[in-house]
Amino acid sequence: MDKMQVIVAVSLLLGISKVNAQQLTGVIENHPRSKMELVLMPFGMDYPIVAGTVDQRGQFAVNLDGLDLKNVPNEVQSMFEGELGYSFFFGCNDREEFGLGFEVPAYRVDYIRMNQGDQWAGTAFLVSDEKLRPWLEDSGYNNAIPGSFFEVIYVAEEVSIHTACSEQIYVSDEESVEVEYDFQLELKKGFNWVEYEIEEVFETNPEIRASFPSKVKIKNPQDLSAIKWVGTYY
Repeated sequence: MDKMQVIVAVSLLLGISKVNAQQLTGVIENHPRSKMELVLMPFGMDYPIVAGTVDQRGQFAVNLDGLDLKNVPNEVQSMFEGELGYSFFFGCNDREEFGLGFEVPAYRVDYIRMNQGDQWAGTAFLVSDEKLRPWLEDSGYNNAIPGSFFEVIYVAEEVSIHTACSEQIYVSDEESVEVEYDFQLELKKGFNWVEYEIEEVFETNPEIRASFPSKVKIKNPQDLSAIKWVGTYY
């Protein structure tokens, strides 16, 4: 086997390969035998943005490069537009604590949807461990675990975010817990991958609420080969 064949074989074993910073290929396990489009929906189901495709075998390709908002009316963009500080899965409510970049216009994408024709046929959860999916689907009843999950965010301008903040989360009427969020991000104008690394989990009384992340790092993904694409279908 020559050197090129070795490289190809290793890429196939990894399941997901990094073609460049914005483009990914891989396999969605247990995918139905049908072609679907991978879409971003920061503006709701009426204005899906096609980012890639998945074939009958579950092989997918997705690329954030070149995606824009030109097909989304300005009035719709204005309706959904938010501030970057409020556009993450976890966030700092204190603008001053977050610092520069809080007010940059942004859109959070959360999950990648799968469309078959005009129908929303499934959702792809991007995780480092499949056990994170139940918590992402319902954090009120399912416990969080250490690990990473991944989302897409759109920013209107290039921005560098290096800050940390803390918030209080109530676990009962008498008790609250301080949680820590550490932001280390370099975002370019347009769509970007974001990794949420759950470093610590606060274990709760399950009769009151599910365990939740208490220390999280929000950063640019460093190891795209670690992403598992887990599909839920409707």
